Amino acid sequence: MGNTQMAIEFLQLMEKGKRCEPNINLYNTIIDSLCKDKMVDEALGLLQEMIERDIPPNVVTYNCLIQGLCNLSIWKEVKRLFSDMKDYKIVPDVFTFSIVVDALCKEGHIEDAEKVVWIMIQQGQNPNLVTYNSLMDRYCLQRQIDEARRVFDTMVASGLTPDAHSYGI
Repeated sequence: MGNTQMAIEFLQLMEKGKRCEPNINLYNTIIDSLCKDKMVDEALGLLQEMIERDIPPNVVTYNCLIQGLCNLSIWKEVKRLFSDMKDYKIVPDVFTFSIVVDALCKEGHIEDAEKVVWIMIQQGQNPNLVTYNSLMDRYCLQRQIDEARRVFDTMVASGLTPDAHSYGI
């Protein structure tokens, strides 16, 4: 948390100065750090500050925020961020969806995770190993081995090569 505070102070110094303007990369780094420190309200405030300063957020900005909110199970805010992304014409990427799928699976919400995968595919994003491994892991934990096998077969059929984690599930 000490480094996060130093980064915020550095950002404030940059904002006061005239020579060096903060950019999207700096904001994203601080937002990510705040979210990792479970300071999502502060991270959301920084998002608002970015927008007010005409520094448009990008998919990385939202991925950091969505990860932080998913880690704290703040699902209503996750849904709002997806809506905001649509408003700003920011397309969720495979990482955005995989973050949500993994979090839902860890909480035991496999049906919701499957719905997110369906939406993901409908929006032209192909699931990656993380997405499939999250689903397989949850199905195995729920002793639904046939479903885990179905996901594995789908993953292989999509052209992905299982990794050590896939086989270790």
